[in-house]
Amino acid sequence: MISVGLFGPYEYKTKSKQKYFLHVKEKGKVKLYYFSKDSVGALSGIPSGFEVIEDSKSGLPFMKKKAGGGLLGGVGGKAKSTKSEKQESAPAEKPVENQTT
Repeated sequence: MISVGLFGPYEYKTKSKQKYFLHVKEKGKVKLYYFSKDSVGALSGIPSGFEVIEDSKSGLPFMKKKAGGGLLGGVGGKAKSTKSEKQESAPAEKPVENQTT
C-alpha cells in the first residue's frame, strides 16, 4: 500500500503493516535509492520511471524501473525479438563437401 502526503515524505506500507520511507544517497554520478523506517530526510515522492515492489520472501520494499519506458510506454524501449527472428538472422550453415585426396 502506498501513501503519499502532499508535503510529507513518501511512505510505503508493507503487507505486514510495516512503514518504510524512501531515501536517496548519491555516490558520484549514481543515485542509490533505499527504504528505511526513519522518516527524517525522506523523499517526497518516487522518481519518474520507477515503481515500488515488495519482495515476496523478505517482505521488504524495493524500487524497479517500470516496464516499457518512454512517455508512451512502448516508445524508446528495446523491442523484444522472437525466436523465429533469431533463427532467421543466424547465418546459414554451408554444406560440407566430401573431399578426396
